[in-house]
Amino acid sequence: MTKLKFFDCNASFGTPMVPPIRYAETAQELLKEMDHYGIAEALVYHVRQCDDSPTVGNSILLDEIEGIYRLHGTLAILPTQTGELGTIDSIIGLMRGKNIRALRAFPAEHKYSMSRAALGVFYDIMTERKIPLIVNIGESSGLSGWHMIEKILSDVPDLTLIVTEQGCWGQDRFFRPLVERHANLYLDISRYELDGGIRDFVGKYGAERLLFGTAFPDWNPGGPVLMLTQADITNKEREMIASGNLERILGRVRL
Repeated sequence: MTKLKFFDCNASFGTPMVPPIRYAETAQELLKEMDHYGIAEALVYHVRQCDDSPTVGNSILLDEIEGIYRLHGTLAILPTQTGELGTIDSIIGLMRGKNIRALRAFPAEHKYSMSRAALGVFYDIMTERKIPLIVNIGESSGLSGWHMIEKILSDVPDLTLIVTEQGCWGQDRFFRPLVERHANLYLDISRYELDGGIRDFVGKYGAERLLFGTAFPDWNPGGPVLMLTQADITNKEREMIASGNLERILGRVRL
């Protein structure tokens, strides 16, 4: 088998409020973890973007990853009505200057709705410029989490939406109807631990909609690495999931 290039769509660093057994306090420590598992690049956030606030965490993230080509930052967003993040023009200018090609939402932690009323300005700019939005569905969210995802995609059908950390028990009955209906919905495999799940999904929908992700440090990167390398799919499909799909998504962003 050709050596895979892994591009992680979902990793973080920094000291969490409730630290797991193992985590990376700094960007350099994250690189060491990635090297251990053979991961080439990662789309990352700093835990203070989630545990604290985007107004604090975004700046910390950008400072930490400055000059590190293997780490690609994601800005956390808030509703524009409160004025905490500045204007949309200033945010796009920041993304252009720092080559940020994805946004991330933590609606539960930061107490806001994912409705068009709250985030319409962001949704418009994301669809116009093909900027992906990453949302963590959460292992315990179940029906309510997928209702939120369905509402987002119904309100903004052209949005590129990446859903992460779906949970280890298999939530296919929630997400497969949405995959069939919404062409811009993507799923990471960090917790897609269903026996034969990747093989069955790829056989029915193709490999284009799955992205390699680890959810580090909440989960061990070895799990998704093993799942993907051992999945009963073609090498081409494996390469698409490992890095090709995410590179394609980020490559079409217009800043």
